[in-house]
Amino acid sequence: MAHEVHAHMEVHHEPKSFWTKYIFSQDAKIIGIQYLITAFVMGFIALVLSWLMRLQLGFPGKTFLWLEKLLPNAAQGGVLNQDFYLAAVTMHGTIMIFFFITAAGTGGFANYLIPLQIGARDMAFPFVNMLSYSGTFSRRFVPLCSLRPSSCLAVLRGAVGRCIRPSAARRKP
Repeated sequence: MAHEVHAHMEVHHEPKSFWTKYIFSQDAKIIGIQYLITAFVMGFIALVLSWLMRLQLGFPGKTFLWLEKLLPNAAQGGVLNQDFYLAAVTMHGTIMIFFFITAAGTGGFANYLIPLQIGARDMAFPFVNMLSYSGTFSRRFVPLCSLRPSSCLAVLRGAVGRCIRPSAARRKP
């Protein structure tokens, strides 16, 4: 008789919208996929920075007019200026270590695979897990603003640039 009671109990979940299912999800697998997508987007940004550095190293002194159109303040005359080049080197390394490798490993694969490996339905605190991913945009946006010389966050740009790059710390604002 106990089996009959459990057989008739069905769990009905309320329908979820796109926002609650994919953007503000508390499902560990969805959060893991979000971390992986964000990590690969940041990896692409780091790849573009490495292309700019290699272009400058491969063809020293050559002017690229398209580069001046793409980065008007950082590539005046079609050549990357020293400050932007140093910022690109620093941000490339920072993005690759902290925003790509660490985010993909701990955020992406851990959220996706650990519940599957231990046989759990979800992580211990799904709301905190969701908040952790929600904060990743601000943690990635502020350092990226230090690359743009004419940023609206000029105060943060100076603070982040001086904390990350020692060459910027020696100069006065």
